[in-house]
Amino acid sequence: MTVLDRLWRDVEAQTSIEGYVVEIIDGKVIMTPQSPAQSNTIRSVIRQAERALGEDVPLVFDVGIDFPGETSLAPDVAILDLDAQPRGKRYVFMDVVAAIEVVSTPADDNDYVTKVGKYSRFGIDTYLIIDPFTRTCTLYDGAGAAGYARKAEFAHGEVIDLSLSDGRKFSIDTSGFPVEG
Repeated sequence: MTVLDRLWRDVEAQTSIEGYVVEIIDGKVIMTPQSPAQSNTIRSVIRQAERALGEDVPLVFDVGIDFPGETSLAPDVAILDLDAQPRGKRYVFMDVVAAIEVVSTPADDNDYVTKVGKYSRFGIDTYLIIDPFTRTCTLYDGAGAAGYARKAEFAHGEVIDLSLSDGRKFSIDTSGFPVEG
């Protein structure tokens, strides 16, 4: 077990960090306070996914996902394969059919660069970034080792259709998403 793995497990066990998103990205511990806009957007996405895919849709929020040989990540929302089973307190990248991140700071390289590369490289076919600062959403799909095959941008207020790699589909209405700044 690497030092980062031990640190990640310690962060998972920590209960006094309520109100903060804690991630370890590229060997750095990043602790960002979760804003009401971020929290309410995550809640909206989860509710819309449950309405479209059923209340029992396998999804998690802020739960660690393991990537072999690399640091684990905890997407804001991860929609899981129907057969996904946790391994302890986490899942593995193969269980994730869509990752959804809500940007917590303006021009967040973690969501727009680091996670785009990692999620694509590990075959997470659908990745949606919701940015309350720019009031845009960026949808990536067609994951591959060299990056995503497609990228589409949507303004807040539009409906985004997601096609999951396991054949399920659902739409996210962004018209009620809160904004920052």
